[in-house]
Amino acid sequence: MRVAVDGGPLLDPPTGVGRYVRELIRALESQGLDVVRYAVALRGHPDEPLERLRLPARLVEASWRRFNRPVIESLVGEVDIVHATNFVLPALGRAPGVLTIHDLSFLRDDTFPGGERLRYLVPWSLERANLVLTPTRAVADEVVEYFAFDEDRVAVTQEGVAPHFFGAGRLSDLALGRMGIPGPFVMALGTIEPRKNLPRLLEAWNIVRAELEGWRLVIAGPQGWGTALPETEGVVLLGRVAEETLPGLLAAAEIFCYPSLYEGFGLPPLEAMAAGTPALVGAYPAAHEVLGDAAVLVDPLSTDALAEALRLLARDADTRRRLAMKAKARALTFTWEQTGRQTVAAYRRIAG
Repeated sequence: MRVAVDGGPLLDPPTGVGRYVRELIRALESQGLDVVRYAVALRGHPDEPLERLRLPARLVEASWRRFNRPVIESLVGEVDIVHATNFVLPALGRAPGVLTIHDLSFLRDDTFPGGERLRYLVPWSLERANLVLTPTRAVADEVVEYFAFDEDRVAVTQEGVAPHFFGAGRLSDLALGRMGIPGPFVMALGTIEPRKNLPRLLEAWNIVRAELEGWRLVIAGPQGWGTALPETEGVVLLGRVAEETLPGLLAAAEIFCYPSLYEGFGLPPLEAMAAGTPALVGAYPAAHEVLGDAAVLVDPLSTDALAEALRLLARDADTRRRLAMKAKARALTFTWEQTGRQTVAAYRRIAG
């Protein structure tokens, strides 16, 4: 089977979608598929070769919508499947189209800049998609309900945890000290933007920090859109962390905190859990589905609930150890190999 996969998210430093695309391609190739990477973008530098239409994406998307041209097969050649991995299905020739919808965050009031354009591009893509993939049943249900979409044309393909997170060795005290982390710490990870709910985490931290002598709250992730986080006592802002550093940093944390208001899957908590760190997570719908009872789930709108959970976990090492064991067992059930198998099975449903 020859599959054209949108590699556009690989042109920039990888976010969650970029990591999904990278790991999906590897998993598909390990399944024996011939994968052709494509991208429609004026800027960006891929790590691997891909077929590229070097034009502004918005210009090409407008041409797709108005004229159904240029068909993507004119760029990638004859393929059995076209897989749009990032919300927007290109103009198609004869090959059926598969569309991944990671979440419906573009419908939220706090949507990211540019998210508004997905409010018309996603419905237009859905009209033409032979099959839609979502990372969780929660997102599948949202797609079916909000867009009145045919449930039989939706398949769930869960995301996975890369093997290097399991059994990751903690960063040394020397390395942590150089980062400004001298003692035990709570770690949060994610792009700094409103949906990640980090200002409320800072409020919760201010409630409990006087009780947690010597502890730090460490926040890792690039500045996204919206207001930057203020300097706060006992808080270390690391910015973007290199991928090779992340597993050891997660393993060194006593607690991982992910108070997000909404996620389609939520990979960072699973990665922390794989590294042996107990997780405190906002109770968005997909969290229940992905994490089950292997993480502490709290109302992300309640500062007091976040503070109380931080207090309990920080004070009780035995609870942290028990939760860490359950968390690692849960994380082991999510692999990118499984994602690849589920995706290939979805392709076969529609391939000619």
